[in-house]
Amino acid sequence: MTEKYSVTQVETGKFIFKAAFADSSPIKVYHLKGLNDLHPQFLLETDDVEFLVSLNCGNQRPYFLLESVNGRLQMVAERTLPVDGMNNFRDMGGYLAEDGKMVKWGKLYRSDHLYNATDQGVDYLQRLGIQTIIDYRSDDEIEKYPNRLLDEAVNTYKLDPAAHTAELSAQFTSSKQDEDKNLIHEIFVQKQNGTLVNRYDIVMQQYRNFVFQKKSQAAFGAMLKIAAKKETPAMVQHCRGGKDRTGFGAMLLLGVLGVKKEDLIEDYMLTAANREERNRVKMTAYRKLTDDEEILHYLYSLIETRPEFIEASIEQIEKEFGSITNYARDALGVSEFELDCLKKNYLV
Repeated sequence: MTEKYSVTQVETGKFIFKAAFADSSPIKVYHLKGLNDLHPQFLLETDDVEFLVSLNCGNQRPYFLLESVNGRLQMVAERTLPVDGMNNFRDMGGYLAEDGKMVKWGKLYRSDHLYNATDQGVDYLQRLGIQTIIDYRSDDEIEKYPNRLLDEAVNTYKLDPAAHTAELSAQFTSSKQDEDKNLIHEIFVQKQNGTLVNRYDIVMQQYRNFVFQKKSQAAFGAMLKIAAKKETPAMVQHCRGGKDRTGFGAMLLLGVLGVKKEDLIEDYMLTAANREERNRVKMTAYRKLTDDEEILHYLYSLIETRPEFIEASIEQIEKEFGSITNYARDALGVSEFELDCLKKNYLV
């Protein structure tokens, strides 16, 4: 784990800091009111591996500065953010990248769609200073679940990778009220005619599609090129649940910044914890439509988050291209200049 401490807001204004490894050296903890706060507020000094900070920060996102005994400073912050109505909005900052640099906090976000954000959630999002939205959803999804408007000045790019399996396409192209029913019907028909394949193979195939399908390559290549522009930061990329399409896009972006494979997988797997309650609700709805346990297990596999999914993409890229950077350059058409711009934009 890159960060010395992870930060989680367990309830409003109460932040739990947990050390990634045992260290008896004391640290000083400061509160930053924003990324450019030049006068951090001293909070405490501690050598505890876990401790609580109480802070009245209103609807303003706090950042924290840790000072070690040798004077080394490190910024840390919440990774999953408390956006009311959403369950998977998070900051991709804080990971160690190449040459000892670190991905900047408050510049790269990934999330589920913004459709469910409440007015309070929109207010929180507006304070993050997002200038660019990458929307990986299809036209059908966007029409059914339009994003909440953050600001007229925010640039939104629709980049549909079109890499869905047949099962997921049956759901995405249905009307709102028929999504679950049509998805279950598609799976039932395949079961009846003997063409239903292993449920995990369906998801694994989607992650291979991300790597090789031309529409997918065009979408993710465009995302990297947009992120490389000077005027882009801060940026959020999202699909519907923030797992598959967003998971692949986030892996690519962090990968070309030089983040290690184990941290790419760790970032992907945070979705599992964030979507736990959402998946429980989803499975309850499915059980109202079918009591076929085989189909229910199959349905769960489509919303589950497993490390081997994103590992399949990374391993396929490494096998065919040697590295994520080579893949971005040789398959997605990202230039050396754009790769350098990405590092200037997002590494510190």
